[in-house]
Amino acid sequence: MVGLQRIFKIMDDDGSKTLSQPEFSKAIRDLKVGISEENIPTLFEKFDSNHDGTINYDEFLRHIRGELNDLRKGLVEKAFRKIDKDNSGTLDINDIKDTYKTEKHPDVIAGKKTAEQVLIEFLETFEQHHNMMHNN
Repeated sequence: MVGLQRIFKIMDDDGSKTLSQPEFSKAIRDLKVGISEENIPTLFEKFDSNHDGTINYDEFLRHIRGELNDLRKGLVEKAFRKIDKDNSGTLDINDIKDTYKTEKHPDVIAGKKTAEQVLIEFLETFEQHHNMMHNN
């Protein structure tokens, strides 16, 4: 997920948090994925689900990763229920702290970071994703 965010940011030349057709076309050419020049506008239209003329991060992610099939959806729901210790229907820091065992992280074991630093960095990846999705 973080890798996809990085790719999206690289593609977003003007920092608008959306991809215009020229940015998307340039990225497709730069990636050398074998899509012919005449097919790029059709691909752009496919990614632009809401037809607003740009591709936001949600649209990008949906098409890169695909929709969740029933098996994947079930696994996500099962994982969510396991992490949601208080059965509130939302995940807060206490739920995550109790599930994500930071003391076993390689940087903590090596003494490079504290368990708290690793937890904060982990939570920041969700905050960055949340901000990126809701600032579009």
